[in-house]
Amino acid sequence: MRPFAEVLNELCNNPPNGQGKVTNVALAAAVKSQGGDIGHGYISQLRLGVKDNPTCQAIVDLAGALGVHPAVFLGGRRELHPGEQPGWRTNALSTLFEAVHPPDRGPWSPEEVAASISSSGQFGSISASYIRELLSNTSDNPRLKHILGLADHFGADPAYFFDDDLAARVDSELTDFLALRELGVVEFVTRLAERTGELSPQARAAAVEGFRQALEVGEGWSFPLNSRRTSADHT
Repeated sequence: MRPFAEVLNELCNNPPNGQGKVTNVALAAAVKSQGGDIGHGYISQLRLGVKDNPTCQAIVDLAGALGVHPAVFLGGRRELHPGEQPGWRTNALSTLFEAVHPPDRGPWSPEEVAASISSSGQFGSISASYIRELLSNTSDNPRLKHILGLADHFGADPAYFFDDDLAARVDSELTDFLALRELGVVEFVTRLAERTGELSPQARAAAVEGFRQALEVGEGWSFPLNSRRTSADHT
């Protein structure tokens, strides 16, 4: 993903309205006219990369003043639909918690996610208590690095937290994924992949055929190969 400063500079130098470059002072005034409050000094620091961790609200306010979608700052689309007023999607994080986790266990805990993000060092630190606030909508103004860290942990596009169009596509795929997981497809594929080197071609074919038959009769599937390959697999 491109640095925030690079995207902001590009938008200021080539604004979508085609009316010439936007100065820091002019951008701060535009933000204020829309009810926000970002000083031109802070905008200058963002454009220089001196500051690189704006809040969600600052991202939304800058995007609104420039007439673009806030997802553009996270690698997403720039264009706004007529009348669209995008912002932080309050249910996005809870959807990821519910749907995205290893097939052999339940959802990640806030403590696990916080530890994973904080230990990488790439996105700063985040606390489990703050993740709980985001999940409960007690807080809705995470900083950019928090957003990127959460997206990275769940393997999501960061723009998912802002873009309703992208979210509709992703959520549709997640619905299908959850249905497949309920049927046992996800666990089956995962465990088969883990054990490919242990199974003979005949054993793999038998497992796939048994799974296909289970789906045809509408039943779930429990992976049957619980022991390592034996000499019987070679017959």
